[in-house]
Amino acid sequence: MRFTRDEDFVPVEYKNFFEENIDNEVWFGREVSTDIEEGIPNPNGCQKISKVSTTLRNILDSIEWIEPSVISIGPYHYGRDYLQEGQKLKSLCAQMFIDESNQQMEILYHTVEKEIEELTNRYEHWVRTQYSTKKLTTMLLLDGCFLLYVIYCFCDSKEGGFNSWKFTNHQMACIKQDLFLLENQLPFRVLYLLYRNAQFSGMSMEDMIEEFVITNIPMPRGISGILRTDTPCHLLHFLQGAFLGRLEAKTSQQQTQLRRERKSFRRGQERPNWGTYKNVQQLMAAGIRFKPSKSNYLTDISFTSYFGITGCLRLPPITINTSTLITFLNLIAFESSDTTNHLGVISYLCFLDSLIDHWDDVKELQSARVLHNFVGDQREVAQFFNHVCGKLVPNPVTYRDVQQQIEAHVERYYRSKTRIWLSQCRYTYFGSPWSIIALIGAVLGLFLTAVQACTSVFSDSTK
Repeated sequence: MRFTRDEDFVPVEYKNFFEENIDNEVWFGREVSTDIEEGIPNPNGCQKISKVSTTLRNILDSIEWIEPSVISIGPYHYGRDYLQEGQKLKSLCAQMFIDESNQQMEILYHTVEKEIEELTNRYEHWVRTQYSTKKLTTMLLLDGCFLLYVIYCFCDSKEGGFNSWKFTNHQMACIKQDLFLLENQLPFRVLYLLYRNAQFSGMSMEDMIEEFVITNIPMPRGISGILRTDTPCHLLHFLQGAFLGRLEAKTSQQQTQLRRERKSFRRGQERPNWGTYKNVQQLMAAGIRFKPSKSNYLTDISFTSYFGITGCLRLPPITINTSTLITFLNLIAFESSDTTNHLGVISYLCFLDSLIDHWDDVKELQSARVLHNFVGDQREVAQFFNHVCGKLVPNPVTYRDVQQQIEAHVERYYRSKTRIWLSQCRYTYFGSPWSIIALIGAVLGLFLTAVQACTSVFSDSTK
């Protein structure tokens, strides 16, 4: 949240008293509190690349999901001692990108230098005071060329690249993971300035970036491309668009409405009511079954009720492992820092949290192939949703139609004893292939017994 030291906060009758007696630094806080200018977009519509808020840091004690493990990108983690080996790698990759794209370092440097003020304005203001223009220009040039070469090597099947450096799969996974941390982002404008005149054979750099982002989504079933209706602010923003299936361009009216909704919840409103019968076990008791959606887009959630007797809730399949948890946490941090954001990932995770109360709920979602758990213990997955997602505030209008349909089905279901009986019969006798086979066997046995009895009666009567 952005706080100001505007004297308008002080009532008129107290202004003289404040000037004479009150220490402004103690009362209003130090000027550093204005570092995070949330909700104040740049002229081109992109948000600042802010650091993870203190609130989210306090939710999880571990900093593994915030700080890079191998590579630093941008100014926030520049100069860390444990990242110096990665710094040496960056210079080698940057030079290879410049050479293979048939560009000149001098031209690229001056191209970035011309826009350095606008580019560095996308970071917190202490960056511009701590680093010189020369250092910032070099930093963005180096990190941008490195990042583009990583993408080029991932997407291009030529010999060499990272394979020739004999990186282990674990090291490659760590590098890729570092590139999607919120505090490890470069303005997308930097990448564009560096690749717009690049001369590569085969795929364009835009397509390579898109393919690289999509490969960071586990099991990308149904995802064939990203609807690019708006320019992303950075790679993490691009990844958000891949998860949601689009990068929406919002009107000023939509942005104003989202700001109002976010502010209203900050004033103390409770999280929206997700219904009385909310978790997986309770919904299954109301005749609702779960199936995976046709795509992995987090927006692909639908519910169908069949005459109020049974229903089907389709959810996008999601993979839970250490990497995806870190990605989701950084997407949460990104959406929380942007008041114009539609909170798509947060809303989806909150929807899942409403379904998961206990480890049994996780087990049922696994059986339905909606949730793929590679963390191990189902209790750990349930704890993640309850501990982290339970403290988030979603967009109240997201999935509202689905929630209302579920609540209407549940209300209609429990209002009729006939529907309850039919649903119980369905799950008792048709809930699994074995129960169906057993029912058919029983019916067939009764039929054969009846046939045998009839033939005995007719044979006795003919004698």
